[in-house]
Amino acid sequence: MKKIGLIGGLTPESTAHYYLAICREHNAKAGGLNFPEISLESVNLQQLIGLFGANEWEKVAEHLLRVLHRLKASGADFAAILANTPHNAYDRIRDASPLKILTIMEATSAPLLRDGRRKVALLGTKATMEYGFFQKHFESLGISSLIPTDDQRQALDRMVWDELAHGVIEEKSRTAAKHMIAELERQGAEAVILACTELSMLIKPEDTPLPLYDTMILHAEAILAYAQQTD
Repeated sequence: MKKIGLIGGLTPESTAHYYLAICREHNAKAGGLNFPEISLESVNLQQLIGLFGANEWEKVAEHLLRVLHRLKASGADFAAILANTPHNAYDRIRDASPLKILTIMEATSAPLLRDGRRKVALLGTKATMEYGFFQKHFESLGISSLIPTDDQRQALDRMVWDELAHGVIEEKSRTAAKHMIAELERQGAEAVILACTELSMLIKPEDTPLPLYDTMILHAEAILAYAQQTD
């Protein structure tokens, strides 16, 4: 089995959920006290958050590449970035990375294609919704994306960084998110992409009739599946 390399800390909440999901799924199949070998580099989000807001993706890429080299030195066989927003820098690190990176876009698009989804609501941070790395990947596969209004994107971004990143869940924020989803459903969305690894804390299946695609769960499953593949 391949040794998994994870870039976490983006936020600690989502990192913990990823780690538990990967370990529990592996143990459910392997039994006993079998857990996958994992190297985890937990970064300081404060050093990156300003770069996200300023669209300084070249600097984000430089930071991530340093971390990827540390994962390589630890013996990891491949890597995954445990957050959506930093994937805006993926095109800048893909060819320079010392390790294969299993992306959150690939992990999310596979079940969308399987289920025949062609128009989706995309919810996440402002950088994720506006910079377009998900939209670019989806469009290449014939999937179109809908995002909330400017004011709603600002509000959702605040919910992520000021509340969910600290494990805080406000009912007024859940109500606002449900309203966003309802509007996007009226525009033709067939499903909702929770394109922030903390959003599943806020938005539950009972909050919308549309199917939810949780990028954290889908990515964690893909990471484990790749680690278990024999070359």
